[in-house]
Amino acid sequence: MKAKRIIVSIITVMAMLLCLSGCGAKKQEPASMKYVGLKVYDPVYVALEKGFFDNINVELVDTVAGGATAVEMVSSGDVQGCLLSNMALCNAVNSGMPVIAVADIQSVFKQAPLEEFYVRADSDIHSIKDLAGKKIAINLVKSSFHYTWLMELEKAGMTEDDVTFVNLSFAEQKEALLNGTVDAIGLMQPYSGMARNDSECRQLYTAVDSFGERQFCEILLNSEWAEKNPDTAKAFVSGIAKAADWIKDNQDDAKRIISKYTGIDAEYIDDS
Repeated sequence: MKAKRIIVSIITVMAMLLCLSGCGAKKQEPASMKYVGLKVYDPVYVALEKGFFDNINVELVDTVAGGATAVEMVSSGDVQGCLLSNMALCNAVNSGMPVIAVADIQSVFKQAPLEEFYVRADSDIHSIKDLAGKKIAINLVKSSFHYTWLMELEKAGMTEDDVTFVNLSFAEQKEALLNGTVDAIGLMQPYSGMARNDSECRQLYTAVDSFGERQFCEILLNSEWAEKNPDTAKAFVSGIAKAADWIKDNQDDAKRIISKYTGIDAEYIDDS
């Protein structure tokens, strides 16, 4: 009987230890990453809102700067992802920055130009040549908008010295155009929709005129981080794909989500 009581006691103690062990075990925290949230049309916002990033926490890091600044943040490792033009991406790779493109958001805008360029409706500017001596707003030096302007100037037989570039965020450019601070601006979604629907603005040209229907814009990751965290990187890209699929059948809801994250009225946001 004594031996039996000892065995029962041992079993009881083991059961208690197992219970304590289970109660004290910590649940595995989901993987985390940081993403630069530029105030533009970005399917990452939809993925966040709809919970498409399975088992990962994506933290938005706000910045008013353009893609060139964002890619510096990604390459430094301070954040893990951002949205960037192919031009800036090429510059980053050529500079040896550890970045890799993982998603092409141009596919969501097959018919809509990613870049649109405007002057005032009452302006005497009707061609690139008319910009000689004028001020042009760009979101950042060496951004895709800067390069597109340089390409168009070259086509017109002009150089960067024939104009003055002024750095302004997308949110500031339309007002600067209308109050005469600058003479021409370049915008992307959703800011381009605001200018397109304003009778005081006139479209001068678009990126379709410069590059054709297929243009350039990528979501990228820090390549060193992606190699060390392949499951998290794959889950991030998968979430973007799910967002793109969802947007196709939920255009109005997607516009409201983009409006929430950018502050732009949904009526100015195009279908995608």
